[in-house]
Amino acid sequence: MSVVGLNRLARDLEHTPDLLAAYTAAPEDVLTDYPLTADEGAAVLQRDATWLLGHGMNPVALRNLMVVLGVGHHEMYASRDGS
Repeated sequence: MSVVGLNRLARDLEHTPDLLAAYTAAPEDVLTDYPLTADEGAAVLQRDATWLLGHGMNPVALRNLMVVLGVGHHEMYASRDGS
């Protein structure tokens, strides 16, 4: 897991002016600036908190990332079947 890259992405999306807008417009382009594996990038794009947590992302950084990407706390760890 690219812990540093994921943590930096979470921090930057929250604190770097205009980065969230750039991510919203072209997320794949923004992700190329971070040292993420293909699976990590896919999990971020899919907003898959369960996968990211299960693969070692810091829970606090993960919460910040998901919230800034518009995922509510109650949605973060919902099972894939919607329950």
